[in-house]
Amino acid sequence: MCIQTGVHPAEEWSRKSFYRPEVAAFYNEHFICFRLDAEKGEGPALAKKYGVSAYPTWLYLEADGMLRSRKTDFLTGAEFIKLGSTVLGNNATYAQLSALETQFSKGDRSADFLRSYLELRTAAQLDNAAVMDAYLYALGPNKAGPELIRFLIKNAGRTWSAAIPYIAQHLVSLDNAAQKQLPGEFFDEHLYFAWGDAVKEKDTVTAVRAMAAAEKVYPLLDEAKQLTWNRSALYHCKNLQLKAGLKTAGYRLAKVQMAIDTAYARQQDKILLDQVMAPFRSRKQDSTKIPGFAEEKKLAATQYSGKTASILYETALAFADVLPTDDPALTDARKWAERAVLLVPNEHTRALFHRLRDRR
Repeated sequence: MCIQTGVHPAEEWSRKSFYRPEVAAFYNEHFICFRLDAEKGEGPALAKKYGVSAYPTWLYLEADGMLRSRKTDFLTGAEFIKLGSTVLGNNATYAQLSALETQFSKGDRSADFLRSYLELRTAAQLDNAAVMDAYLYALGPNKAGPELIRFLIKNAGRTWSAAIPYIAQHLVSLDNAAQKQLPGEFFDEHLYFAWGDAVKEKDTVTAVRAMAAAEKVYPLLDEAKQLTWNRSALYHCKNLQLKAGLKTAGYRLAKVQMAIDTAYARQQDKILLDQVMAPFRSRKQDSTKIPGFAEEKKLAATQYSGKTASILYETALAFADVLPTDDPALTDARKWAERAVLLVPNEHTRALFHRLRDRR
């Protein structure tokens, strides 16, 4: 079982189902049970290997590590026993995966075999990096084409492989309809996670390659995903102290937010607040029965300007934390912090502005 500390469904399931006597008796008889925190120790590596992205996830493995079955989300004790009984039966997918894994380990690198193997591993939500690298190598230099790009996006997985820079380079070869859909799907489902994993593992080389691939995808993303791209890049570059990438993302973020007129931001705040307050003003809801309503109303009154200020603050803070004190870009960061103070004056925005203003 893979869990993440503090994730409610995982903790709830452990308490209400896994430790029930009849469940424990069944699983102790038929399985060797192991509970793993996917964020500690060997957990992250195993979560990546088996494509774990939700918690709790139950992985049923053979002694050789081959995945036999998987399940995610809360189950009752009876449902969990039923699942275990099903796993103990014949499993055609496991048998096929085991046979193909043996074929791969013995050196079969034919493109047709690798393609079939990738599809089966994707269906089982397994890490495809090694097989994907072998597949692209087997195809050779003359491999580009829309059909291949679609296949790679479907089967690339969430870990870094040769497929990710290849897809990023060739997305522009797709037709207009595909360019409206697939770049966002590729960024959300594949590149975002591979990039983040590289940063988490302090793998600067792969992180830089991932950012280069992401830069090729950036012009093809819609406005919302470009915002996600820039905020991710800012965070990743701050963690790895990558000054050039930090500036690229930071200036993109600040340009959009600084273009927002303060009066317009206040107007949007009022519109959003009116929407929040409408059911209370019409007496469909009673604010006196909602704990902490006054504080929530205060936050609701600056929804739009608060979001703008937050982005300016985090961008200016990243510049202040990473760039040397004599970098001219910090003059711009001071302006962003000053606008954040104007929009949302609080101890954090003021402290950052003073830090940038008084730098030596």
